[in-house]
Amino acid sequence: MPLNKLDSIIKNTEGRILYVSPSDLDSTDSISNQGNSLARPFKTLQRALIESARFSYVVGNNNDETEKTTILLMPGNHVVDNRPGYSIDSTGTITSADGTALRPLPLSLDSVFDLTQKDNDLYKFNSVYGGVIVPRGTSIVGLDLRKTKIRPLYIPNPTDDDVTNSAIFRITGACYFWQFSIFDGDEFGTVYTQNDNFELKSSPTFSHHKLTVFEYADGVNEVATKGVTDLAMYYAKLSQAYGDGSGREVDASDIFPSNKDGFSALRPEFEIVGAFAADPISIEDIKSGDGSTPTKRITVTTQGPHGLDVGTPIRIKSVSDFQYNVSTRVTEVSTISDNIFFYNISSDPALITPQLTSEGTVTIETDTVSGASPYIFNCSMRSVWGMNGMLTDGSKATGFRSMVVAQFTGVSLQKDDRAFVKYIPSSRQYENTFYSAGATQTGSSLSSKSSSTGTVYHLDSDAIYRKGWEQTHIKITNDAIVQVVSVFAIGYNKHFEAQSGGDASVTNSNSNFGQLSLISE
Repeated sequence: MPLNKLDSIIKNTEGRILYVSPSDLDSTDSISNQGNSLARPFKTLQRALIESARFSYVVGNNNDETEKTTILLMPGNHVVDNRPGYSIDSTGTITSADGTALRPLPLSLDSVFDLTQKDNDLYKFNSVYGGVIVPRGTSIVGLDLRKTKIRPLYIPNPTDDDVTNSAIFRITGACYFWQFSIFDGDEFGTVYTQNDNFELKSSPTFSHHKLTVFEYADGVNEVATKGVTDLAMYYAKLSQAYGDGSGREVDASDIFPSNKDGFSALRPEFEIVGAFAADPISIEDIKSGDGSTPTKRITVTTQGPHGLDVGTPIRIKSVSDFQYNVSTRVTEVSTISDNIFFYNISSDPALITPQLTSEGTVTIETDTVSGASPYIFNCSMRSVWGMNGMLTDGSKATGFRSMVVAQFTGVSLQKDDRAFVKYIPSSRQYENTFYSAGATQTGSSLSSKSSSTGTVYHLDSDAIYRKGWEQTHIKITNDAIVQVVSVFAIGYNKHFEAQSGGDASVTNSNSNFGQLSLISE
């Protein structure tokens, strides 16, 4: 059968499955390839992820698709360039990690998708904090857990306090991860170590304790003075990138910043499972139409900022005209006031009281299955340099802020002798004669000085982890919730840790070796 006919048979035009095979002779990340044919897969996972986001786009506001695409990873070594990406502010100005103002990022046949190139175009779509964003509930499925290997290209410098913690994947609601293994950076190559200087590289034979495999993409908090959340930046950059040169341009009416709701983050991506609020919101004014001529469009003014978004499920209660009291969804949020939102009724507006004041409440309805937790299932992490498994930080999401993890086996040893201190009875202090805290090392010294020339601290049973150099397999913070099933943690400083209201349901799991099994603060 001719190849073009075979290709038409195995290609899915809707983008339901995208293929990634770095060693395939016909694989290419070219913008002309959509990756939806097994006969022409992508070379990199990152190229597949931005194409997954593009397939989810639908012309118009707040109507893009979620939970649409599965990315199938063929066996092989999958390198991820997880450096901090470009930022974009509310005016559309794009800035690189070192603060340089840049032009927009149009994708074309001339785009550089080769991850071996420092100035490749793929990393620029990453989170500004580092980490590849997994959008719209995309699934990443490996074909063979043992032979499908993922390695990072960015390991934050553990000796430099100005370099903050980072992640490999920044995940969103309803994402699914299955059957692949995550490893340390390739010791036969080099990795980036600084968040704002990509000239400095090192062999990755140093502590990875500042790197976590899975963490939320922040869809709640605006980045510094940018006026845009990290997750919103991702779609803002993509709306500009998919222009004429891509062959799959985003409609001109949906390009950021002229339209911030066209190709943008959707609630199920950061409102995990569903909306949640402890208290009802009091209504100051509720009216049908303009308040004199009633229509099916209802305007609600609350006594304070309501914090609702388009699509939030709500219940209107205790309004004297019962026709206002419905279970519905927010259809629009005012751009003028934080106290005003809109919803629709289905009954005859002619029978409704046009306007009422100081009546009723708005309650967010939690009975929903429209969203879902990110789910990590049957994956492995194998690290000898202290990488972290999963961080569920509730401050970066809303709703129930949950993750589900099952059979995510983590082995995280630590061979960097700088990561340990030993108690010296004569001085009554914990010391490391090989390395002192605050001694920043970069380049070749960062990797070459991880092995002590004297006491081999990482093999000394009397040594403990240095404060700030610890690693954890499953960490839950800021009122997040995690369901942990059949998770084995091996060798970590902390295996399961909950802080600041973190909640974990742990079943059939195990802690082996390491230092501390269950920690709660």
